[in-house]
Amino acid sequence: MVVIYCAYSEPINPSGTSPVLSRDQIWQALQQKVRHPSGFVPIITGTDIIEDKGDEVTRIAHFQPPGKPAHSLREVCKSYYPTKIDFWADSGALVTNLVSDGPGLTEHDYQLTYIFEWRHPDVEQGSDEHKKIAEQAIKDAKQAVHGSIVAMRKMASEGKA
Repeated sequence: MVVIYCAYSEPINPSGTSPVLSRDQIWQALQQKVRHPSGFVPIITGTDIIEDKGDEVTRIAHFQPPGKPAHSLREVCKSYYPTKIDFWADSGALVTNLVSDGPGLTEHDYQLTYIFEWRHPDVEQGSDEHKKIAEQAIKDAKQAVHGSIVAMRKMASEGKA
């Protein structure tokens, strides 16, 4: 079995972007991502909320990855205001969305990091398949972080965050 660990970070408010997002806007957008992820993660085609306790949401997320079969995952999403959300899948996978202060430590100098822990029980450690999956994981992580920031900014522009 192989466990793929990867992480990717990107500044949320790089120079010249508009609107500049506040921590509260970022958090509101991430809470929307928990409940309505398709606007952030295009391969998620729908979500059924099983239970919503505010800081803990249990959901079924329906995925349609390109060129792969559709599937669904039960996830428990735990929010830790104002810094992180953990998405725990029944498969043992963990995805963390982390908002951190950037190097300037200013009011709007934030970074968004996604941390992934993917389990592949049928893949052999060190195999070509392992290397291929690991390379794709970081590309997917980069796309997920960037796409989420674009979605957050769009929500803020539309007055939804």
